[in-house]
Amino acid sequence: MRKRTRQMVVWMIGLWACCALAAPPDDEDRILFFPDLAVSEEADAVRVHVEAWVYEQENRRFMSWMLARYLGIDFDQCTPEEQALFQERSRYFRVDSERGIDLAVRLQGEVLPLPKTRASGRTSGVFTVRAPLPGPRDTAGRIAFTLEMPAGHPLAGQAGYAWFVPPEGISVVSDIDDTIKISHVRKRALLMENTFLKPFVPAPGMAAWYRELAQTTPGVAFHYLSASPMQLYPALQAFLDDEGFPAGSMHLRESTAWHSVIAGKETSIAHKTGVLERLFTDYPKRRFILIGDSGEHDPEIYADAARRHPERVEAIHIRDVTGEERDAPRYRETFHDLPPTLWTIRKDGAQQARGLAEETSGQ
Repeated sequence: MRKRTRQMVVWMIGLWACCALAAPPDDEDRILFFPDLAVSEEADAVRVHVEAWVYEQENRRFMSWMLARYLGIDFDQCTPEEQALFQERSRYFRVDSERGIDLAVRLQGEVLPLPKTRASGRTSGVFTVRAPLPGPRDTAGRIAFTLEMPAGHPLAGQAGYAWFVPPEGISVVSDIDDTIKISHVRKRALLMENTFLKPFVPAPGMAAWYRELAQTTPGVAFHYLSASPMQLYPALQAFLDDEGFPAGSMHLRESTAWHSVIAGKETSIAHKTGVLERLFTDYPKRRFILIGDSGEHDPEIYADAARRHPERVEAIHIRDVTGEERDAPRYRETFHDLPPTLWTIRKDGAQQARGLAEETSGQ
């Protein structure tokens, strides 16, 4: 009995050891870096956040059909153009996340290991590098790093970056859906169409306003905050680039399962509140302009942030998508104890956007 018990223990230890072993990514694996933040810690140090996802692409048509059905989309009734766009937009939902993968990145001349990937395929690390260094960031404010792999590996040299934001200045925190991109979040069928089947449509006047803010506001930085799932990052980044929105960090929601594609109210609020608090903590000397829409919970989230950080929030701007006026009961309750000049309800229109740019840059 004792011998059998010892054998069982040895077998279990061996099984645990095999499961605990990590491996480098193989030729089938792919890696997506999510640009995060680089934060000044002191006069000569910068804290760089690295976020990565290791996955293997699943290209079987059956998976596309199943995902479309889950989302309430009749894939067989879609036009060829819609099907092609669905395949592109949904590609990161149709993957197998890879667990237990070892990664390392080369940052400022150092090779830095990341923790093994979790069941979600995600891993992250925080590394402190000395500054100033030769060329620590490019003209867009990005600190670059590369995946460290043997020469000849398909992923060798794959690059990622973190956004360096100066310690002082104005941070513009902007929602995405129905704030700068027409999504119709309140209507699920339309939201699914606009997310997966239709070209993204910019909200009128918003890109022009943001560009003017970028040109006229000293020390400005942009942070795009959304409860959209992280799998949409490549598509959303392409939208920002194509429409001429200023470059900036993007903070999407962790989501590696189909059932969490659409965030519930509490999940959305928790995600946005958490990111806002991190920004306030990481940049204690920066002031903030918070921009969202009236479709979901942005007014309430931003009002709460202004109460917690009354000296840090310069302005709150809400793009109207619900037809509520400033004196609506919702707004009276949400902003009842905040200065009336702090918050503004905005309608669409290029003229309105120009006026808002002048108003904000003059603060």
